[in-house]
Amino acid sequence: MPLVLTFAFVGGLLTILAPCTLPVVPLVLGAAGGGNNRRAVGIVLGFGASFLTLSVLLASVLATAGLSTGQLRTASALALGILGASLALPAFGDRLLSRLAPVGRLGSRIGARPGGMLAGAAVGAAIGIVWAPCVGPIMAAVLAVAATSGPTVRTLAIAIAYVAGAAVPLLAIAVLGRRVVRAAGSPGRRARLQQAFGVLMLTASLVVVAGYDLPLETAVASVLPDGWATEPGLLAAGPAVAPVASTSHGSSVPDANALPASPAPNGPGANALPAPLASNLPATVPLEDLGPAPELQGITAWINSPPLSIASLRGKVVLVHFWTFACINCLHVQPYVKAWYARYAAAGFVVLGVHTPELSFERDIANVRAAVASDGVTFPVAFDPAYATWNAYHNKYWPAFYFIDRTGRIRHTWSGEGGYAASEQVIRELLAEPA
Repeated sequence: MPLVLTFAFVGGLLTILAPCTLPVVPLVLGAAGGGNNRRAVGIVLGFGASFLTLSVLLASVLATAGLSTGQLRTASALALGILGASLALPAFGDRLLSRLAPVGRLGSRIGARPGGMLAGAAVGAAIGIVWAPCVGPIMAAVLAVAATSGPTVRTLAIAIAYVAGAAVPLLAIAVLGRRVVRAAGSPGRRARLQQAFGVLMLTASLVVVAGYDLPLETAVASVLPDGWATEPGLLAAGPAVAPVASTSHGSSVPDANALPASPAPNGPGANALPAPLASNLPATVPLEDLGPAPELQGITAWINSPPLSIASLRGKVVLVHFWTFACINCLHVQPYVKAWYARYAAAGFVVLGVHTPELSFERDIANVRAAVASDGVTFPVAFDPAYATWNAYHNKYWPAFYFIDRTGRIRHTWSGEGGYAASEQVIRELLAEPA
């Protein structure tokens, strides 16, 4: 357990490097720039409390009720945008303060001063709600457990360690923002700098409200190295069930010594396969027989396809791909999955994208359809909101690959980013095998 908590803490630290934090940084800078040190601490405490409550404690409730926090996230972004506008436009800020005078007097009675800890905590709580989609693999595994089994002492401990790690860089950003304002010199220069922070804050909130944050993350992720800001390769917080098969993570080619040898692709279709996409394919990837692929369960909607089943796809090579549209690691692997489908579909290859939601707004099928359309996904997508297929495969991770041969048996698995050349070689070997 101590090792897992350490990885969770480090994972939280690394989350600040992920593209999804882009809208959060100006929010923290703007919120902290005009306050004191207590306000910076309040921002971090409010952030941690709201993120933990929203992401873990309410995850099982929201999953059971089929509810989404999308509206709450939008409302929080709007509130932060109003705060940014009050900083950017002093006249608007003065008018807003006069309107909120009764609230301010109430705050004074309970010990809150302008720019103090309680004011920072309120802003930090809104930032935590906006920041909730920005989770890495370790926290994603915690959310999966909470959604399927409810919060446990173990998952809460891991989540707290993760939030503590994430709070460190956020506190540093908040303190930096305040120091930059203090170092600006004259009151006029400080006021202009605070206005600049307000403009950044307002812009970031509008990006979130307009729904441009995910496309922005996708664009940034596409130019970053694979695995950027991915936590260390221990994803130990997943559901406490045995996986369908052992999964590889973090290496480009599976350990050949740990798997039985399989022949090079020499089946009747080997010579008819299209040219590979990757230029560095391994000569062969050892395959296993990991048993029959579980049937799809609990699918409530299909996108890009009529309802399908594993049984109906006998005779084809199938990739069951667990993903969710706001997952940064899923965004990294998606171009490869789309390219494989485009290259090998005519040869008998099918991708079944099982969309199992990580966050509450990913449970809205309208959001999933919009994400599929905007990302140009053309392979069949099965919507698995209650984790029924996820549990049938004893899956733990987003993203995860299960490669199924023409007879309906799992022959290879992979979780996380990387291993793209080896995965393509697996597809080619399975396509080359006789039915």
